[in-house]
Amino acid sequence: MDLNQHYSMLLGLGDEWKVSDVMLSMGAKRVDIYVEYAAKSAQCPHCGKLFGVHDQQGERTWRHLDTMQFETLIHARTPRVACPEHGVRVIELPWAKKYSRFTLLFEAFAVEVLKAAKSVKHAQGLLRLSWEQTMDIMKAAVERGLARREADEIAFVGMDEKSFLCGKEADDYACVMTDLDNSRILDVSRGRNEEGAKALINKALDPMQQYMVCGVAMDMSAPFQKAVRSLMPNADIVFDKFHVEQHLNDGVDAVRRHENRMMMKRNDKRLAKSKYIWLKGLEHMSDEAIAWRKDLLRCGLDTGKAFGLKEAFSYFWKSRDKQFAEAHFRDWFAEALKSGLKPMIKAAKTLNRHLYGLLAWFDSRITNSVTEGYNATIQALKAGARGFRNFENFRIVILFYCGKLDMRPDFVRVGSVL
Repeated sequence: MDLNQHYSMLLGLGDEWKVSDVMLSMGAKRVDIYVEYAAKSAQCPHCGKLFGVHDQQGERTWRHLDTMQFETLIHARTPRVACPEHGVRVIELPWAKKYSRFTLLFEAFAVEVLKAAKSVKHAQGLLRLSWEQTMDIMKAAVERGLARREADEIAFVGMDEKSFLCGKEADDYACVMTDLDNSRILDVSRGRNEEGAKALINKALDPMQQYMVCGVAMDMSAPFQKAVRSLMPNADIVFDKFHVEQHLNDGVDAVRRHENRMMMKRNDKRLAKSKYIWLKGLEHMSDEAIAWRKDLLRCGLDTGKAFGLKEAFSYFWKSRDKQFAEAHFRDWFAEALKSGLKPMIKAAKTLNRHLYGLLAWFDSRITNSVTEGYNATIQALKAGARGFRNFENFRIVILFYCGKLDMRPDFVRVGSVL
C-alpha cells in the first residue's frame, strides 16, 4: 500500500475520491493532503440523483486532525453537478460541511476540547486556532444543537438579566431564559427591556411551547412581566425568593449605614464593619460573627429591628398555603409600617405591590435558583474571554457551555457513485 492509499483509507474516502499527493513539511510541521474527484458523475445535493460533473471550483483547504504533532490540511477542488431541476450545484463532501474550513472529525475533536478546557482561550492554545476560528466552530456546534433540540413541553422557566457590557443602559445587559426542570439555558437575547424579553421568549420557545408554560420565575422587573403576559397567557408570574430576600437585605443595610453614621458622630463604633453579619445566614458565619450579632441584637438598635423584620418575613415561605401566607404577610406588613424605618417601609411597600407574584409561589414552588446558579459560569466565561464586545459571540459561548445541547457533527458518508 502506497502513502496515497494509506491516507485515502484514513480519511474514509469512497472510490469517487482519491488522494493524489501527500506532502510533508518538516520545517512548518505540516502535512498537506491533496484530494481529487475521480468519478465522471456525482449526486445532486438536493434531490440525490446522479448527473454528470459540470465543472470544479477552485481549490479549497480544510483543517484536519493532526498527524502525530503535525498540522494536517486537506486540499481539494469541489465538483459541481448540472441538475435539470435544481441547476448547477456544489456536491456534498464526505469530510466537511458546506462553507466550513474544518473537517467534521476536527470539529468533533474541537468541540470536546472546548467543553473540557478551563476556558475558550485555553482551548485555543491547545487547538492552535484563532479567536475567530474558534468562534466559527462553536457557532456551528450551537446551531447544530439548537436544530436538534426537540420542541418538548416546558412547564417552568426562569428569566433573569446578566451584565454584558459595563454600562447601565438596557442594551448593556443580556436576558437569559432557563428550563428549570432540566437545568439548562434555553436562549439569550440582548436588552433587559420589554422588547428584549419578548425576543428572548420567541427565540427560546415556539408558540405552542409558550402556550404550555405554567410558571415563570423572575425578579420584579416590569418589562419581564409585560412580555410574559403578552406571550405566555397561561403562565403564573412567580417572584423569586432570592430577589425578595435581596430587597429585604438592601433595606437592612440601608438602616445599618444610616445608624452607623449617626453613632460614629458620637464615637460609637459598635456597628463599624458589621455589614455582613446582618446579611449572611448562620451556615455561612463563624462562631465569632454569630456571637457578635447576638451582642448587637441585645442593644436595641434600629439595625437589629430591621434585621428582625427581615427574619420574620422568612416565615412567609413556611406557610401551609396561600391563605395562611397572605394572612402572615398582612401582619408582617403592618409591623413594618409601624417600625418607622424608612428603608424597611420602602421594601415592605414594594413587596405589597407584588404580593400576587409572591403568593403564586405556593402554586408551583419554583425559584430562579437554576438561573442564578449559572451566574458564576457566565462570569467565568466573560473573564476567560476578557469580556465580549459582540453580543452574538456572548450568546454562542453561553449556549455552548450551558445549553446542554447535542453538538456533535453529522458524519455523512457520501457513497461511491462509480
